[in-house]
Amino acid sequence: MVLKVFCRTMSADNRVCAERFIRPLAGERKNSLFFGSDKMAGVSAVYHTIIFTCRMQGVSVLDYFKRFFSEIVKGRRDYEYLLPLTIGLEQ
Repeated sequence: MVLKVFCRTMSADNRVCAERFIRPLAGERKNSLFFGSDKMAGVSAVYHTIIFTCRMQGVSVLDYFKRFFSEIVKGRRDYEYLLPLTIGLEQ
């Protein structure tokens, strides 16, 4: 319902953009039915959220995960500063 109202106010080009943005999320929702547990579906949702955040901000996903896990191994626990935009990667 909300998407229909949102799409009516947008031009055709923006509708395509919105559809491209929503498509992976809908696929993730359908795939989460087969993870076997709620915990694993939640873990998958977290990883997909991080990946899409990196893509939206123009940060390399692989570089982010390398930096994130190396900081965690070092013992860093200030998670607010380990987000894709605050970890210190160049865009």
